[in-house]
Amino acid sequence: MDNLRYLRIALGMVLALSISSSSATDAHLSDKGLYRVSWQSLAPEVTTDLIHEWLLHVETADRRPADNLIITVSAHMPGHAHGLPTQPRATAYLGNGDYRIAGMKFQMSGVWWVRFDFWRKNRRDWVIFEVPVK
Repeated sequence: MDNLRYLRIALGMVLALSISSSSATDAHLSDKGLYRVSWQSLAPEVTTDLIHEWLLHVETADRRPADNLIITVSAHMPGHAHGLPTQPRATAYLGNGDYRIAGMKFQMSGVWWVRFDFWRKNRRDWVIFEVPVK
């Protein structure tokens, strides 16, 4: 019985470490269900005081690439009265539903909420990711 307990603790620690060092996400459905969205940092991990780029992948709900979107980016740290020290933005559409997001910089470690807003043909939707920053 003790071995099973230690195995559970070890697996929990591995999972926690993989989440905290993550630089990518599984797809999240947007608020209105129009898009499936995932991101990947082009830096090895999401840390403070580093300006880095993200690759944002956006698909329609039926998994087709979402092109011609206008995308805005914002973020804040829950429990704190501040956002990012930069103004990240979508700088390029790379094709196949992929967008380059430049200017991501976190000035404090902890959990951040990163929000992407999408506009297309007078329709708006958004998604929020909870991002652990080291």
